[in-house]
Amino acid sequence: MYEKLKLKEAGYFHSRMVSETDNRDHLLFDLSAFLSAARSVLQYAYKDAKTKGGGQQWYDNHITSSKVLAFFKEKRNFNVHTQPVPVNQHTSIQSTEVVRSSESTHIKKFDQSGRLIGEYSSEPCEPPPAPEIPPKVTHRFTFPDWSETDDVLQLCHLYLNELQRVVDDGQNNGFLTK
Repeated sequence: MYEKLKLKEAGYFHSRMVSETDNRDHLLFDLSAFLSAARSVLQYAYKDAKTKGGGQQWYDNHITSSKVLAFFKEKRNFNVHTQPVPVNQHTSIQSTEVVRSSESTHIKKFDQSGRLIGEYSSEPCEPPPAPEIPPKVTHRFTFPDWSETDDVLQLCHLYLNELQRVVDDGQNNGFLTK
């Protein structure tokens, strides 16, 4: 009944995480809120489905067949009951340096016999100042116990998609109220 509302809430906190990758504390605050809102989707789905014939089995099949759903169930429980969920931070710094050089031209003119008949040189010109390009700093966050290459943001996005799939399936098959 409230699954779609909680799914929207979880989506909101996911978008906040995406915009807060430069502030670890804020990202972790939003991750905590995301975990709670997203878990509520399945808790509401369970409450709704178990009252219908075959609903318990339908729910259990979804939970046991999805590595992502099981992983995030544990993350939320750990976050609420034990301590904040640990994440690893990987920071990349890309620095660009611009090098300028001055040039001058020196031309010698020779006749057919190879005798020098003229010479021209330009003065070296001062190169324009090199622009200052600030380093590009990017942060990537991962769960230390997730064995695949997905980072926190990618994995949370996968979780949202999986939750949407469960809700749609439950509503289409009559296990969840629309």
